[in-house]
Amino acid sequence: MSTTHGCNNDSEVIVTFKEALKQRVGAERYQIWFSGVEFDVESTPSTENAAESSAGSPAAASQNAQVSPGCIIATARGQFAADRLSKNFLSAMRAAASAACGSLTNIRIDVASTPTQQVGLPFEDVGTDAKSVADQAGSAPPASDQADAQAASESTAAAASSDFDASAVRGTARPKSRPQTKAQRNERASKRRRPQTQSLAAILADGIDSRKTASGSASPPPKRQTSAGPAAAAASAPQAMPASTRENMRRAMDHSWDNFVTGPSNRLAVTACEMTIESPRTASPLVLWGPPGCGKSHLLGAVAKKLRTIHRMRQVIILSAEDFTNDFIKALHGNSLPAFRSRFRDASALLIDDIQFFVDKKATIRELQHTIEMFAEAGKPLVFAGTKAPTEIKGLGGELSGRLASGLVCQVNSLDFETRIELLRRYANQSSPDAWPEETLSEIAEAVDGDGRLLIGIANLISLLQRMYGSMPTMEQIRQHGSHLLRSSGVPITLQTIEQAVEKVFQLEGRSLQSGSQAKSLTGPRMLAMYLSREMTGSPYSEIGGHYGGRSHSTAILASQRVKQWLEANKQIGRGTTALATDEAIRRVEAMLKTG
Repeated sequence: MSTTHGCNNDSEVIVTFKEALKQRVGAERYQIWFSGVEFDVESTPSTENAAESSAGSPAAASQNAQVSPGCIIATARGQFAADRLSKNFLSAMRAAASAACGSLTNIRIDVASTPTQQVGLPFEDVGTDAKSVADQAGSAPPASDQADAQAASESTAAAASSDFDASAVRGTARPKSRPQTKAQRNERASKRRRPQTQSLAAILADGIDSRKTASGSASPPPKRQTSAGPAAAAASAPQAMPASTRENMRRAMDHSWDNFVTGPSNRLAVTACEMTIESPRTASPLVLWGPPGCGKSHLLGAVAKKLRTIHRMRQVIILSAEDFTNDFIKALHGNSLPAFRSRFRDASALLIDDIQFFVDKKATIRELQHTIEMFAEAGKPLVFAGTKAPTEIKGLGGELSGRLASGLVCQVNSLDFETRIELLRRYANQSSPDAWPEETLSEIAEAVDGDGRLLIGIANLISLLQRMYGSMPTMEQIRQHGSHLLRSSGVPITLQTIEQAVEKVFQLEGRSLQSGSQAKSLTGPRMLAMYLSREMTGSPYSEIGGHYGGRSHSTAILASQRVKQWLEANKQIGRGTTALATDEAIRRVEAMLKTG
């Protein structure tokens, strides 16, 4: 055998042909359709030598013929696979053969010899079938059937004498149908069974289509195979909650109801939480809102812990809005959205903190809405917390805001003086080796804002100073190292203190911002005071507008929007020598609030 046009040997041709075919049909389709196909190279006599030898005898022509690569043979394991290859991949195989051999090369698709399995193909001995049918019947067939059998035997002998090769099917050519006797048709009808479901991979591997295979005895249907395999099973299986979310839930559960300090600033919210603990179906959803450090997260963790211990709720989920969003995105990317929905919607109670994080996240908001609806229909408790009331959070969506507001919305104010003293006393007992004097507790409580997190930082600082000085530090030493945490004024930030600070910065008369004057020297500072009141206290717009001269909440909203525009444009506020840039005016007001 010799090869031309750049083909050195058969093995290199086959390797090159397979690589070219894989590039044309794709690796995945190649794996499915060609994994069980065997390839070989067939050499044929060249045309020129055959023409020269045609003048002589046929024997001389066959002896003088030279061989050259003429065909690549693809041997499939079954007729079904051969038909599909001929119909869908013949052109790609020809192109790959040309690329492998450097010239136009034919493709022949053969079927592996499996006469015992290819029952549906007409390669069996028809006379034998007729004889077996007659034996099973126990009597000789009628005269008409005998004539048909004799005709079938003659046709079989004629087919045997022809040059038809049953082991090779070229292209999509099919052999002509043969006449069948009545007994054969009855036998085939009796052997016919309802087709069983079989996968494409099994057909290609066995070379047999179960729909074409007749069997006398019933066999168990093959197991259905899927192309996805273990990946699909892993995606459909329920997934556990991410480790980060579980850790955050564990930390949130560390908050206890017994160590929460109740005071005038949070009494309303504490009462609402007690009502939820006693009767979880009452006023759901419950929404707690207020500035940072007022105890919202502590209340959420305490409620979750009580629901587990008192009502024996095993699936109580408490997490932040960020964790909910991250888990939802992971479920979308990992094709595990049904497991995500099952994990949250099948829970006994759901508590979510920092709902302002959902702003402008439309897909997450839509998923949360459906979850809330299912909890409401089942009567399960829902508790949320955020820095603002649901109706005042822009970007949350009207439907979700209305759904949250349909339950019970409670404000948690900044910590009052009595609450700050009690918290400082508890933190001092936990972090400091020496007891704090009552005078120090009172003075520090007056010199800090209403943020509970600041109290923790001050307690840690004083504990460090005790270790450094070897005794309880004085207030001067505490101020020296913790001036960024303390204010010299003992008045917490309120609407009145902000009003007074703005009047001092712009050198205005007392209570002038509450007047009805529309002078430019007053309108700008009044809008700035409304903006700062909203940012620093979290008070509702209706309360802010009422404080500054009995104005409406829409006036307060407009004032906040105007100041934000001024900050972007660096516009000045006020008139004359007291006019200041917006950002500079805010810095001076904040410094005035800290220093008194």
